[in-house]
Amino acid sequence: MEQTKRPGRVTLRLAIATTTPGAVLMTGLAPALLGLLLAVEERGTVDALSAILLLLIPSLMNAAVASLNDYFDYVSGNDTPENVVSEADGPLAWNRVANPKPVLRFALGLLGLAALLGAAVIWRCGWLPAYIGAAGAAIGLSYSGLGRGSSYLPIGEPLAGFTLGGLVPLGVYAALCGKLDWLLLWKALPMMLIVSEFMLSNNTCDMERDSAAGRRTLPILIGRRRAEALARGSIVFWLAQLLSVLAVWYPLGLLLMLPVLLLCRKGIRGAMFLPRTHETKTPSTAALALLALGVSAGYPAALGLHLLLRALFRQV
Repeated sequence: MEQTKRPGRVTLRLAIATTTPGAVLMTGLAPALLGLLLAVEERGTVDALSAILLLLIPSLMNAAVASLNDYFDYVSGNDTPENVVSEADGPLAWNRVANPKPVLRFALGLLGLAALLGAAVIWRCGWLPAYIGAAGAAIGLSYSGLGRGSSYLPIGEPLAGFTLGGLVPLGVYAALCGKLDWLLLWKALPMMLIVSEFMLSNNTCDMERDSAAGRRTLPILIGRRRAEALARGSIVFWLAQLLSVLAVWYPLGLLLMLPVLLLCRKGIRGAMFLPRTHETKTPSTAALALLALGVSAGYPAALGLHLLLRALFRQV
């Protein structure tokens, strides 16, 4: 596919593309669903309207941050038509957009809608989730464009993972249960590692581009060889920790999770062995996306299956 030669304009399709919809499902909706299931485990039932709002809010915020990140990368010159490998890698640069301002307004609109829904959650559930949400929003904005924020530093990868994969389920649980459970962060670690692994892989592929933009990401700090070794090691830990959480707390969920991982074996193999360079970014990201999709969908489903089967067994 050839890049557009003439300067493009922002359409609704392009604005949606900047939100990386697939990533929203994996790193926005799925962690929120995990928090919802853990709340159901704790309380038995939850308020349906609050649950719907709590699934929407992190999805909207995730989409907004992704859109802001694409906007600021484009206007800063970090993303150019010459250094993005596909439209998904940088929609604004790929389409050579002449005026990207509509994307900024679109992203801020998503944040505003998330804030309105958040106010409704506060009214229904109290202030506890607001504190967690405010911390997550501040981290997200600092990452995406407020000066040289965390995306320029070696802490960007774990911080993004903690925010999207950890604070989101913690906030959903706190809203529905009215309390904090710090053990939840250990149970949410597979979701955190989805985000961090994507960040680490992308930043390893984009080392030259990020270095030219003045970023000091973790791969730039430790070098490509060590970054690739860290990525592979974290995948091993990611899958081992996921299976151990299910084995200890939700063993019936292994009936689903093990077949899911078997179906994702090509993604696991690619994520483990494909090099992470600018030239191989598309296939390596696709392999990791297959694995991440399996975990983000399979882990909450496995947890839900365990809760369902346990409830059925108790009725027998």
